[in-house]
Amino acid sequence: MVPVMGNLVLSHSWPAPLISTVTARYEEPHRHYHTVLHLEACLRAVHVLTQMPPREVELALLFHDAVYDPSAANNEQASVELLFEEGRRAWLDDALLQRTAPLILATKHLGDEMPEEAGWVVDADLSILGTEDQEKFELDEQQVRREYAFVDDHVFAAGRANFVRGMLERDTIFATRRGRLLWEKNARRNLRRSALLLPKPLPCGSLPRHGKPHRYV
Repeated sequence: MVPVMGNLVLSHSWPAPLISTVTARYEEPHRHYHTVLHLEACLRAVHVLTQMPPREVELALLFHDAVYDPSAANNEQASVELLFEEGRRAWLDDALLQRTAPLILATKHLGDEMPEEAGWVVDADLSILGTEDQEKFELDEQQVRREYAFVDDHVFAAGRANFVRGMLERDTIFATRRGRLLWEKNARRNLRRSALLLPKPLPCGSLPRHGKPHRYV
C-alpha cells in the first residue's frame, strides 16, 4: 500500500506539520510550474521508477523545489537549508537529513554521475519532459515562461535554449535505466520541438545588462 497524504503519493509516514509547511511553499503565488502539481507528479514518477523509494529519496523530492526564486541561482542550496531547518523542527533523524541533502543538490541537473538514489530523484524531476501528452508539455512550458515574466522574450529564449540544448547534447537525459526506457525517446522529441518553437535569441552582446541568460527549467 502506498499512503496518500492529500494528493501526495507517499511510501513513508511524515509528520503532518512538515508536509503542511512544504506544500505551502509550493503554493506560493509567484509559482506557475513549480507548484504542488509538480510535486505530486514527481512523487508519482518516482513510484514508477521504484516501487518503494527510500525515505531520503521521498524526502528529497518533497524539498527539492521548496525554495524557488526564479531570479536566484542558489535555490537548491536554499532548499537544503530549509530541509535541515524544518527537518530538525520535526525531529527527523539527522543522518536522514544528511543523506537527503546531496539528493536535492543533484536536481541542479548538471549531468554528473550519481548514485542510484540521486538518479531516482533527478529522473522523477525531469519525467515531465518524457510525457506522451503534447498539450501537457506545451502547457508546462507556458507555465515556466510565466515564472520568468520579468525577462523579455529574447532573454528567456536564450536561457531556455541553453537548457534544451544542454539536455539534447547529453548521451542520455535520464540517469537510470528505467527512466531511459520510460521517457528518453519522448523527451528528445519534445525538446527538439520546443527548440524549434522558441523565439530566436539575440546575440549575447545584444542582451540587456540585466538580462544574463539563466538555465530556465
